[in-house]
Amino acid sequence: MLRIEMLPVAHGDCLWIEYGAGSGIHRILIDGGPAQTYTALRERILHLPAGERRFDLLVITHIDGDHIEGVVRLLQDAEALGCVFDRIWFNGREQLNRIPDPAGAPLGALQGEMLGVLIADYERRTGTRVWNAGLPDGLAAIDRRRGDLPVVELPGECRLTLLSPDHERLLALKDGWADELRAARMASGDVDALRRKLAESRTLRPLGDVLGGASGEVAEEGGEGRGGEGRFELPDMHDRDIAGGPQDTLGGGEGEPGGDAPFGGDGSLANGSSIALLLEYPKDAPEVRLLLAGDAWPAVIEASVVRLLQGGPQRLTLDGFKLPHHGSVANITPTLLQKLSCQNYLISTSGAVFRHPHARAVELVLAGHTARGRPRLHFNYLTSTTSRWADAGDQQARGYEACHPKGVSLTL
Repeated sequence: MLRIEMLPVAHGDCLWIEYGAGSGIHRILIDGGPAQTYTALRERILHLPAGERRFDLLVITHIDGDHIEGVVRLLQDAEALGCVFDRIWFNGREQLNRIPDPAGAPLGALQGEMLGVLIADYERRTGTRVWNAGLPDGLAAIDRRRGDLPVVELPGECRLTLLSPDHERLLALKDGWADELRAARMASGDVDALRRKLAESRTLRPLGDVLGGASGEVAEEGGEGRGGEGRFELPDMHDRDIAGGPQDTLGGGEGEPGGDAPFGGDGSLANGSSIALLLEYPKDAPEVRLLLAGDAWPAVIEASVVRLLQGGPQRLTLDGFKLPHHGSVANITPTLLQKLSCQNYLISTSGAVFRHPHARAVELVLAGHTARGRPRLHFNYLTSTTSRWADAGDQQARGYEACHPKGVSLTL
Protein backbone atom coordinates (compact mmCIF):
# COMPACT_ATOMS: atom_id res chain seq x y z
CA MET A 1 0.00 0.00 0.00
CA LEU A 2 1.13 3.51 -0.79
CA ARG A 3 -0.89 6.63 -0.03
CA ILE A 4 -0.11 10.20 -1.02
CA GLU A 5 -1.88 13.19 0.50
CA MET A 6 -1.79 16.73 -0.87
CA LEU A 7 -2.46 18.72 2.28
CA PRO A 8 -4.62 21.85 1.91
CA VAL A 9 -1.86 24.48 2.08
CA ALA A 10 -3.44 27.12 -0.17
CA HIS A 11 -1.24 27.98 -3.16
CA GLY A 12 1.65 25.83 -1.92
CA ASP A 13 2.85 22.23 -1.82
CA CYS A 14 2.90 19.85 1.14
CA LEU A 15 2.93 16.15 0.21
CA TRP A 16 2.50 13.47 2.87
CA ILE A 17 3.42 9.97 1.67
CA GLU A 18 2.96 6.71 3.58
CA TYR A 19 3.92 3.25 2.40
CA GLY A 20 3.98 -0.20 3.98
CA ALA A 21 1.42 -1.93 6.15
CA GLY A 22 0.57 -2.61 9.79
CA SER A 23 3.37 -1.69 12.14
CA GLY A 24 5.71 -1.20 9.18
CA ILE A 25 4.39 2.16 7.97
CA HIS A 26 7.03 4.55 6.61
CA ARG A 27 6.58 8.27 5.90
CA ILE A 28 8.00 10.89 3.56
CA LEU A 29 7.18 14.60 3.81
CA ILE A 30 7.84 16.84 0.81
CA ASP A 31 7.66 20.60 1.48
CA GLY A 32 5.59 22.41 4.10
CA GLY A 33 3.50 25.00 2.27
CA PRO A 34 3.50 28.72 3.07
CA ALA A 35 3.74 30.07 6.61
CA GLN A 36 0.05 30.87 7.06
CA THR A 37 -1.10 27.28 6.39
CA TYR A 38 1.39 25.61 8.72
CA THR A 39 -1.45 24.62 11.06
CA ALA A 40 -2.71 22.14 8.41
CA LEU A 41 0.62 20.30 8.52
CA ARG A 42 0.90 20.59 12.29
CA GLU A 43 -2.58 19.16 12.83
CA ARG A 44 -1.82 16.27 10.44
CA ILE A 45 1.27 15.47 12.52
CA LEU A 46 -0.73 15.65 15.76
CA HIS A 47 -3.12 13.02 14.39
CA LEU A 48 -0.25 10.53 14.68
CA PRO A 49 0.31 8.87 18.05
CA ALA A 50 3.09 10.65 19.94
CA GLY A 51 5.53 7.77 19.49
CA GLU A 52 4.98 7.46 15.73
CA ARG A 53 5.91 10.93 14.51
CA ARG A 54 8.93 9.71 12.58
CA PHE A 55 9.68 10.49 8.94
CA ASP A 56 12.17 8.48 6.94
CA LEU A 57 12.70 11.56 4.78
CA LEU A 58 11.87 15.27 4.73
CA VAL A 59 12.46 16.94 1.35
CA ILE A 60 12.52 20.71 0.88
CA THR A 61 12.38 20.98 -2.89
CA HIS A 62 13.49 24.62 -3.21
CA ILE A 63 13.42 27.95 -1.43
CA ASP A 64 10.15 29.52 -2.61
CA GLY A 65 7.97 30.57 0.32
CA ASP A 66 5.02 28.38 -0.66
CA HIS A 67 7.25 25.33 -0.19
CA ILE A 68 9.79 26.28 2.47
CA GLU A 69 8.06 28.47 5.06
CA GLY A 70 6.03 25.69 6.68
CA VAL A 71 9.23 23.65 7.09
CA VAL A 72 10.98 26.60 8.75
CA ARG A 73 8.18 26.62 11.32
CA LEU A 74 8.08 22.83 11.63
CA LEU A 75 11.79 22.51 12.42
CA GLN A 76 11.42 25.07 15.19
CA ASP A 77 8.48 23.02 16.54
CA ALA A 78 10.00 19.58 15.99
CA GLU A 79 11.04 19.00 19.60
CA ALA A 80 7.68 20.10 21.01
CA LEU A 81 5.84 17.91 18.52
CA GLY A 82 8.14 14.94 19.05
CA CYS A 83 8.96 14.81 15.31
CA VAL A 84 11.96 12.79 14.18
CA PHE A 85 13.50 13.05 10.69
CA ASP A 86 15.97 10.36 9.62
CA ARG A 87 16.99 12.34 6.51
CA ILE A 88 16.47 15.94 5.44
CA TRP A 89 17.21 16.75 1.81
CA PHE A 90 17.80 20.39 0.96
CA ASN A 91 20.39 22.26 -1.10
CA GLY A 92 21.63 25.14 1.03
CA ARG A 93 24.72 27.33 1.05
CA GLU A 94 27.10 24.54 2.02
CA GLN A 95 25.85 22.29 -0.78
CA LEU A 96 26.02 25.00 -3.45
CA ASN A 97 29.55 25.86 -2.41
CA ARG A 98 30.64 22.24 -3.06
CA ILE A 99 29.60 22.31 -6.72
CA PRO A 100 32.53 23.07 -9.06
CA ASP A 101 32.08 26.75 -9.89
CA PRO A 102 34.36 28.80 -12.16
CA ALA A 103 33.38 31.93 -10.18
CA GLY A 104 34.23 30.24 -6.91
CA ALA A 105 32.41 32.72 -4.68
CA PRO A 106 30.65 31.30 -1.57
CA LEU A 107 27.03 32.48 -1.60
CA GLY A 108 23.67 31.86 0.09
CA ALA A 109 20.08 33.18 0.16
CA LEU A 110 18.21 34.52 3.17
CA GLN A 111 15.49 31.90 3.69
CA GLY A 112 17.82 29.15 2.52
CA GLU A 113 20.36 30.15 5.13
CA MET A 114 17.67 30.32 7.82
CA LEU A 115 16.68 26.76 7.00
CA GLY A 116 20.33 25.70 7.01
CA VAL A 117 20.71 27.04 10.55
CA LEU A 118 17.63 25.09 11.68
CA ILE A 119 18.77 21.82 10.06
CA ALA A 120 22.17 22.22 11.73
CA ASP A 121 20.39 22.90 15.04
CA TYR A 122 18.35 19.73 14.59
CA GLU A 123 21.50 17.70 13.94
CA ARG A 124 23.19 19.07 17.06
CA ARG A 125 20.11 18.49 19.24
CA THR A 126 19.57 14.90 18.09
CA GLY A 127 23.21 13.95 17.55
CA THR A 128 22.24 12.57 14.14
CA ARG A 129 23.55 13.39 10.67
CA VAL A 130 20.46 13.93 8.53
CA TRP A 131 21.31 16.68 6.03
CA ASN A 132 21.26 15.13 2.54
CA ALA A 133 21.94 11.76 4.11
CA GLY A 134 22.25 8.97 1.58
CA LEU A 135 22.82 11.25 -1.41
CA PRO A 136 26.06 10.97 -3.40
CA ASP A 137 28.50 13.69 -2.33
CA GLY A 138 25.86 15.01 0.08
CA LEU A 139 24.18 16.88 -2.80
CA ALA A 140 20.60 16.63 -4.05
CA ALA A 141 21.86 17.26 -7.56
CA ILE A 142 22.63 15.50 -10.84
CA ASP A 143 26.11 15.54 -12.29
CA ARG A 144 25.38 15.13 -16.01
CA ARG A 145 28.99 14.04 -16.59
CA ARG A 146 28.22 10.78 -14.81
CA GLY A 147 26.34 7.97 -16.46
CA ASP A 148 23.60 7.34 -13.94
CA LEU A 149 21.10 9.38 -11.99
CA PRO A 150 21.45 9.42 -8.18
CA VAL A 151 19.44 6.62 -6.57
CA VAL A 152 18.68 6.21 -2.85
CA GLU A 153 16.90 3.33 -1.17
CA LEU A 154 14.80 4.06 1.91
CA PRO A 155 13.76 1.59 4.60
CA GLY A 156 10.63 -0.36 3.71
CA GLU A 157 11.58 -1.17 0.11
CA CYS A 158 11.21 2.32 -1.35
CA ARG A 159 13.54 3.62 -4.08
CA LEU A 160 14.00 7.27 -5.04
CA THR A 161 15.69 8.46 -8.23
CA LEU A 162 16.67 12.12 -8.50
CA LEU A 163 15.38 13.78 -11.69
CA SER A 164 16.15 17.44 -10.86
CA PRO A 165 18.11 19.67 -10.33
CA ASP A 166 21.41 19.37 -12.15
CA HIS A 167 24.63 21.22 -11.35
CA GLU A 168 23.97 23.85 -14.01
CA ARG A 169 20.67 24.87 -12.42
CA LEU A 170 22.19 25.07 -8.93
CA LEU A 171 25.03 27.27 -10.13
CA ALA A 172 22.46 29.64 -11.66
CA LEU A 173 20.64 29.68 -8.33
CA LYS A 174 23.87 30.45 -6.52
CA ASP A 175 24.32 33.68 -8.47
CA GLY A 176 20.75 34.77 -7.67
CA TRP A 177 21.19 34.08 -3.96
CA ALA A 178 24.05 36.58 -3.81
CA ASP A 179 21.75 39.32 -5.07
CA GLU A 180 19.08 38.43 -2.51
CA LEU A 181 21.53 38.55 0.38
CA ARG A 182 22.79 41.94 -0.71
CA ALA A 183 19.24 43.25 -0.94
CA ALA A 184 18.56 41.96 2.59
CA ARG A 185 21.84 43.49 3.85
CA MET A 186 22.91 40.13 5.20
CA ALA A 187 26.29 38.44 5.18
CA SER A 188 26.41 34.80 4.18
CA GLY A 189 26.85 32.57 7.23
CA ASP A 190 25.94 35.25 9.80
CA VAL A 191 24.11 32.86 12.14
CA ASP A 192 23.38 35.44 14.85
CA ALA A 193 21.74 37.80 12.33
CA LEU A 194 19.70 34.93 10.90
CA ARG A 195 18.46 33.96 14.35
CA ARG A 196 17.43 37.57 14.98
CA LYS A 197 15.52 37.60 11.68
CA LEU A 198 13.69 34.44 12.69
CA ALA A 199 12.88 35.78 16.14
CA GLU A 200 11.49 39.01 14.68
CA SER A 201 9.33 37.28 12.07
CA ARG A 202 5.61 37.01 12.80
CA THR A 203 4.91 34.64 9.92
CA LEU A 204 7.76 32.17 10.60
CA ARG A 205 7.34 31.76 14.35
CA PRO A 206 6.82 28.29 15.84
CA LEU A 207 3.64 27.36 17.70
CA GLY A 208 5.46 25.56 20.50
CA ASP A 209 3.62 23.34 22.98
CA VAL A 210 1.45 20.73 21.24
CA LEU A 211 -1.44 21.75 23.48
CA GLY A 212 -1.15 25.40 22.47
CA GLY A 213 -3.72 27.04 20.24
CA ALA A 214 -3.27 28.53 16.82
CA SER A 215 -4.43 32.02 17.70
CA GLY A 216 -2.96 34.75 15.59
CA GLU A 217 -2.56 32.56 12.54
CA VAL A 218 -3.23 34.18 9.21
CA ALA A 219 -6.46 32.84 7.74
CA GLU A 220 -6.20 30.56 4.75
CA GLU A 221 -6.37 32.39 1.48
CA GLY A 222 -9.73 33.10 -0.01
CA GLY A 223 -11.95 32.40 2.98
CA GLU A 224 -14.38 29.51 2.92
CA GLY A 225 -18.01 28.70 2.43
CA ARG A 226 -18.84 30.93 -0.52
CA GLY A 227 -20.17 29.14 -3.57
CA GLY A 228 -21.18 25.89 -1.89
CA GLU A 229 -19.75 23.28 0.43
CA GLY A 230 -16.06 22.63 -0.09
CA ARG A 231 -15.67 25.53 -2.51
CA PHE A 232 -14.48 29.08 -2.10
CA GLU A 233 -13.94 32.00 -4.44
CA LEU A 234 -10.58 33.69 -4.80
CA PRO A 235 -9.93 37.28 -3.79
CA ASP A 236 -7.86 39.47 -6.07
CA MET A 237 -4.48 38.31 -4.81
CA HIS A 238 -2.56 37.43 -7.94
CA ASP A 239 -0.09 40.31 -7.58
CA ARG A 240 1.22 39.49 -4.14
CA ASP A 241 1.90 36.79 -1.61
CA ILE A 242 -0.41 36.86 1.42
CA ALA A 243 2.57 36.60 3.77
CA GLY A 244 3.79 39.93 2.44
CA GLY A 245 6.79 38.95 0.35
CA PRO A 246 7.32 38.03 -3.28
CA GLN A 247 6.29 34.53 -4.27
CA ASP A 248 9.57 33.88 -6.04
CA THR A 249 12.41 36.06 -4.81
CA LEU A 250 14.77 34.50 -7.35
CA GLY A 251 12.68 34.76 -10.49
CA GLY A 252 14.14 35.25 -13.92
CA GLY A 253 13.16 38.91 -14.04
CA GLU A 254 10.02 38.54 -16.14
CA GLY A 255 7.57 37.86 -13.31
CA GLU A 256 5.33 34.83 -12.90
CA PRO A 257 4.18 33.51 -16.31
CA GLY A 258 0.47 33.90 -16.98
CA GLY A 259 -1.85 31.32 -18.46
CA ASP A 260 -1.13 32.48 -22.01
CA ALA A 261 2.66 32.09 -21.67
CA PRO A 262 4.56 29.56 -23.80
CA PHE A 263 4.69 25.99 -22.58
CA GLY A 264 7.91 25.22 -20.71
CA GLY A 265 9.04 28.84 -20.44
CA ASP A 266 9.82 29.00 -16.71
CA GLY A 267 12.80 31.27 -16.07
CA SER A 268 12.72 31.20 -12.27
CA LEU A 269 16.12 30.35 -10.79
CA ALA A 270 14.46 28.98 -7.66
CA ASN A 271 12.16 26.69 -9.66
CA GLY A 272 15.07 25.55 -11.79
CA SER A 273 16.79 24.37 -8.60
CA SER A 274 13.76 22.36 -7.44
CA ILE A 275 14.23 18.75 -6.39
CA ALA A 276 12.14 16.31 -8.44
CA LEU A 277 11.97 12.59 -7.66
CA LEU A 278 10.82 9.31 -9.14
CA LEU A 279 9.45 7.16 -6.29
CA GLU A 280 9.16 3.38 -6.83
CA TYR A 281 7.56 0.99 -4.35
CA PRO A 282 8.44 -1.77 -3.69
CA LYS A 283 11.85 -1.24 -5.18
CA ASP A 284 12.55 -4.70 -6.64
CA ALA A 285 9.19 -5.15 -8.39
CA PRO A 286 7.53 -1.72 -8.34
CA GLU A 287 3.77 -1.71 -8.07
CA VAL A 288 3.66 2.08 -7.74
CA ARG A 289 5.67 4.74 -9.58
CA LEU A 290 5.21 8.41 -8.78
CA LEU A 291 6.83 11.41 -10.44
CA LEU A 292 7.00 14.11 -7.76
CA ALA A 293 8.05 17.18 -9.68
CA GLY A 294 8.17 20.04 -7.15
CA ASP A 295 8.42 23.22 -9.27
CA ALA A 296 11.13 21.81 -11.53
CA TRP A 297 11.79 22.90 -15.09
CA PRO A 298 10.29 20.44 -17.60
CA ALA A 299 13.45 20.34 -19.72
CA VAL A 300 15.49 19.14 -16.73
CA ILE A 301 12.94 16.44 -15.89
CA GLU A 302 12.73 15.38 -19.53
CA ALA A 303 16.50 15.01 -19.81
CA SER A 304 16.48 12.71 -16.78
CA VAL A 305 13.55 10.67 -18.10
CA VAL A 306 15.39 10.21 -21.41
CA ARG A 307 18.38 8.89 -19.50
CA LEU A 308 16.16 6.48 -17.56
CA LEU A 309 14.62 5.17 -20.79
CA GLN A 310 17.88 4.57 -22.65
CA GLY A 311 17.72 1.15 -24.26
CA GLY A 312 14.25 0.52 -22.81
CA PRO A 313 10.63 1.46 -23.46
CA GLN A 314 9.63 4.65 -25.23
CA ARG A 315 7.68 5.98 -22.25
CA LEU A 316 8.12 5.96 -18.49
CA THR A 317 5.10 4.23 -16.97
CA LEU A 318 3.71 6.08 -13.95
CA ASP A 319 0.82 5.59 -11.57
CA GLY A 320 0.89 9.25 -10.54
CA PHE A 321 2.42 12.54 -11.72
CA LYS A 322 2.36 15.53 -9.36
CA LEU A 323 2.45 18.31 -11.90
CA PRO A 324 5.29 20.81 -11.43
CA HIS A 325 4.57 24.34 -10.23
CA HIS A 326 0.91 23.75 -9.42
CA GLY A 327 -0.09 23.22 -13.04
CA SER A 328 1.65 26.22 -14.63
CA VAL A 329 2.01 26.30 -18.41
CA ALA A 330 5.62 27.30 -17.85
CA ASN A 331 6.47 23.93 -16.30
CA ILE A 332 4.88 21.46 -18.69
CA THR A 333 5.59 20.66 -22.33
CA PRO A 334 4.14 18.32 -24.96
CA THR A 335 7.50 16.58 -25.35
CA LEU A 336 7.70 15.76 -21.63
CA LEU A 337 4.18 14.32 -21.67
CA GLN A 338 5.03 12.22 -24.73
CA LYS A 339 7.69 10.46 -22.67
CA LEU A 340 5.26 9.55 -19.88
CA SER A 341 2.43 7.05 -19.63
CA CYS A 342 0.39 7.99 -16.57
CA GLN A 343 -3.07 7.36 -15.11
CA ASN A 344 -3.34 9.92 -12.27
CA TYR A 345 -2.38 13.60 -12.43
CA LEU A 346 -2.12 15.50 -9.12
CA ILE A 347 -2.39 19.29 -8.87
CA SER A 348 -1.77 21.00 -5.53
CA THR A 349 -3.09 24.57 -5.27
CA SER A 350 -6.02 26.69 -4.14
CA GLY A 351 -5.38 28.97 -7.09
CA ALA A 352 -4.60 31.98 -4.93
CA VAL A 353 -1.77 34.42 -5.72
CA PHE A 354 -1.09 33.26 -9.30
CA ARG A 355 -4.37 31.50 -10.17
CA HIS A 356 -2.92 28.09 -10.88
CA PRO A 357 -3.56 25.70 -12.46
CA HIS A 358 -3.55 27.24 -15.89
CA ALA A 359 -6.36 25.88 -18.05
CA ARG A 360 -4.05 25.36 -21.02
CA ALA A 361 -1.72 23.22 -18.90
CA VAL A 362 -4.51 20.92 -17.70
CA GLU A 363 -5.95 20.66 -21.20
CA LEU A 364 -2.49 19.76 -22.52
CA VAL A 365 -2.32 16.95 -19.96
CA LEU A 366 -5.70 15.61 -21.07
CA ALA A 367 -4.77 15.88 -24.75
CA GLY A 368 -1.37 14.24 -24.19
CA HIS A 369 -2.68 11.33 -22.12
CA THR A 370 -1.28 8.07 -23.51
CA ALA A 371 -2.02 5.47 -20.82
CA ARG A 372 -4.86 2.98 -21.04
CA GLY A 373 -8.09 4.07 -19.41
CA ARG A 374 -9.37 7.52 -18.64
CA PRO A 375 -7.02 10.17 -17.29
CA ARG A 376 -7.80 11.13 -13.70
CA LEU A 377 -7.28 14.64 -12.39
CA HIS A 378 -6.81 15.02 -8.64
CA PHE A 379 -7.18 18.58 -7.28
CA ASN A 380 -6.92 19.37 -3.57
CA TYR A 381 -9.29 22.35 -3.82
CA LEU A 382 -12.51 23.23 -5.62
CA THR A 383 -12.04 26.87 -6.62
CA SER A 384 -12.70 29.15 -9.53
CA THR A 385 -9.45 27.91 -11.15
CA THR A 386 -10.31 24.19 -10.91
CA SER A 387 -14.12 24.11 -11.15
CA ARG A 388 -14.18 23.95 -14.97
CA TRP A 389 -13.21 20.26 -14.68
CA ALA A 390 -15.87 19.47 -12.04
CA ASP A 391 -18.73 19.09 -14.51
CA ALA A 392 -19.77 15.42 -14.72
CA GLY A 393 -21.22 15.89 -18.20
CA ASP A 394 -17.96 17.29 -19.54
CA GLN A 395 -16.02 14.45 -17.91
CA GLN A 396 -18.27 11.87 -19.54
CA ALA A 397 -18.25 13.56 -22.94
CA ARG A 398 -14.47 13.99 -23.08
CA GLY A 399 -13.51 10.78 -21.30
CA TYR A 400 -11.74 11.90 -18.14
CA GLU A 401 -12.37 11.87 -14.39
CA ALA A 402 -11.72 14.58 -11.81
CA CYS A 403 -12.06 14.90 -8.04
CA HIS A 404 -11.91 18.08 -5.97
CA PRO A 405 -11.75 17.39 -2.21
CA LYS A 406 -10.40 19.87 0.33
CA GLY A 407 -7.08 18.14 0.53
CA VAL A 408 -6.72 14.81 -1.24
CA SER A 409 -5.55 11.33 -0.27
CA LEU A 410 -4.84 8.90 -3.09
CA THR A 411 -4.18 5.25 -2.28
CA LEU A 412 -2.29 3.17 -4.86
